[in-house]
Amino acid sequence: MQPIFKKTLNLALGVFLGLTVFFSLLPLSTWAATLLNGGFNNPFNDIPGRVWQGQNEKIAGGWNYFYIDANTYPGSGNASKLRWMSSAQFAAAFNGLDYYQEGDQAQNMWSSYEFDGGVYQQVSATPGEGYIFDIDMVTYWRGPGYPDSDGKMVKQVGIDPYGGIDPTSANVIWSNTNSNDKAWINMAVAAAAEATTITVFAKVQAPENNSFNHTDLDMVYFEDARINTIGPPPTTNLNAVANGLSVNLNWSGSPASSWSIKGYEVEYKDQAESNWTTLQSKSGTSTSGNFIGQATHSYTIRARTWQTDGSIDLPGLWVEKSVTINEVVAGQVINHAGLGLSGVTVSVSGWATSTVSANGGFYGLASGPGSFDVVANDFNGFVAPPTTTVAVPTNGVGVLTITLRPTGIDQGISNNDFEPDLSGWNRNDNTAATASTNSSHTGQRSLWISKTVNISQTGAVTGMRNPLLSFWYNSDTDFTVQFLGAGLGSGSIQQQAVSPVQTQTLNSVSGWTHVMVELNASKVYTGDIGVNFSYAGASGANIFIDEVSIATGPYKIYLPVAFKN
Repeated sequence: MQPIFKKTLNLALGVFLGLTVFFSLLPLSTWAATLLNGGFNNPFNDIPGRVWQGQNEKIAGGWNYFYIDANTYPGSGNASKLRWMSSAQFAAAFNGLDYYQEGDQAQNMWSSYEFDGGVYQQVSATPGEGYIFDIDMVTYWRGPGYPDSDGKMVKQVGIDPYGGIDPTSANVIWSNTNSNDKAWINMAVAAAAEATTITVFAKVQAPENNSFNHTDLDMVYFEDARINTIGPPPTTNLNAVANGLSVNLNWSGSPASSWSIKGYEVEYKDQAESNWTTLQSKSGTSTSGNFIGQATHSYTIRARTWQTDGSIDLPGLWVEKSVTINEVVAGQVINHAGLGLSGVTVSVSGWATSTVSANGGFYGLASGPGSFDVVANDFNGFVAPPTTTVAVPTNGVGVLTITLRPTGIDQGISNNDFEPDLSGWNRNDNTAATASTNSSHTGQRSLWISKTVNISQTGAVTGMRNPLLSFWYNSDTDFTVQFLGAGLGSGSIQQQAVSPVQTQTLNSVSGWTHVMVELNASKVYTGDIGVNFSYAGASGANIFIDEVSIATGPYKIYLPVAFKN
């Protein structure tokens, strides 16, 4: 080998001496290596299908090449601008030096375009054993004759403890990066084997070099790779318990002798999905945490302890737990316009246990199986519905959507919940519409329409913006709802007679359904207002209506449309 720069020679010597000291401190058992051709020496094998100017690209025996499409030009074109060669082949092609540190050659990789690639090898391993992989690498941004350009070409090494060959997999444990240019750098990473095969990666990512006509080459050399056992990894304990929608976790770990705890890495995922969510990264030292899940969903949580000896970090094996959120009362707190409300207290009547609705209004109460009276507190001018009995089956969930509505002068009608009777409502047949305990969305009763009838209520409001009629219904047949107003015009309107402004026919449904009808989204309304429910059909109908509200609707913002020229 002939040195290209003094900086290279000095740093290479320093790295060599430093590694000599480092590895002399390891027990003799760590020298049991299973890596093939760690020196990247002969033989070099042709890479099928990869040819540059009539000669086959080459990869050192025992090794494989890879590139990452998203960061390589052109990734979709088989990375045709990125080349792998032996150091001797590269030297002959460009009339340069055969550059290597030991043995007879090194692995070369080069391009004059953006790239992200390298080499990998699968290695036999003992599950549960800790391994350290290290390799010498040097980069030359725009060639050896160009000034040192630290920060351009980024080196990194990794281990997939499961033996996969996808460098973009979340399973790969990557080292810190190094972008020191034109100097041999030793890169190292450690991991505990999760399978009988592990995979080691060494890669470099380089940006577009913008040289004229792409004549300057970005060069990489891989040399002197080793893999050794590094002693036992740390152990991890993990506990996970669901409490309502909250999954509460705690974890701990123990390092191996002569190591110390660096931190605890914790992740979770919904078992119906593939992506992991990081709760704590490997440098985090907290030993407890939680996340909010969804009722009936099952989650996998995993944790591993990281230990360090001051020069290398070694993770332990993942420890996993599974949790299913069930035997809870769960649902969402919304307002009359269907928007989730956070910060609302929900509790089981007579119990000390309560919860507060989270973002989006979602809540969950640990209950166990049985029947429970659920109540919510009034909140910021909104009144909660009556106490509601919810049945929670064994290993199941009792679901309740809690709808809060405006009250007082912000509410257009009264007796919204039909509790305990139909006071305030007008009907043309008292036997066709009743306050029934047969079915209700909340509370104990709802409006039950069983045969042909009209039932209505009117009230008066002042300055109500975008009046909104909302209610819940559950019906085995079609019926009609009319939103009543005193006419619509500009400014305030104070006519007394009401008439249908909006009319909708609602179809039969198999469960409680929330309905919203706007009177006129662009007006501030003053005057009489009301609602009429009507049914004209055979007797024996089961039309149930609950939680009827007329109140301010959601604000709407209209953005201007700009036309060019």
